[in-house]
Amino acid sequence: MIAVQVLKRRLVNNRLDVQLEEGYVNQLTFSFNGPATATELERLPKETPVAVRSWLTEQNGAKLFEDPKYGGAIELFSIEDILEHQQLWDCPAPFLPVGAGRDGEWMVCEYISETDNRMWIGEFLSFDEEDAKLHRFPFSFSQWLDYVIVAQGASFWDWYRA
Repeated sequence: MIAVQVLKRRLVNNRLDVQLEEGYVNQLTFSFNGPATATELERLPKETPVAVRSWLTEQNGAKLFEDPKYGGAIELFSIEDILEHQQLWDCPAPFLPVGAGRDGEWMVCEYISETDNRMWIGEFLSFDEEDAKLHRFPFSFSQWLDYVIVAQGASFWDWYRA
């Protein structure tokens, strides 16, 4: 989570000038919740990846790269939101909702083992083999978060689908 720490140091009044696709430049905003408590962390499913727990220990939710005029942030869920969306999205046991994209995409982390996980991103995931071909990406939660920051909030996962 070094990328998050460095990003936070670069912010001025929780804002950052970013350049996105097609030369679009805007000043976007960021908001970070405080750390989750031990009691809150205990509410998470036992299959929660270590990287997700680590993130929540530092930030119990955040909104990244939000346009102050039009909205549309990458939202990383708090524990409360994770538990709520797990039911709303009907996520089976190895899948944990971790956020939502600007256009409402589901951002779900698949638990493979304590140290291995994969991100799934898409609309209305069904978590089956057909969905895996379209929406399961070759990076973990930590890698994904690092790439989001490096890509300055661009939906870089869509570049794989082109």
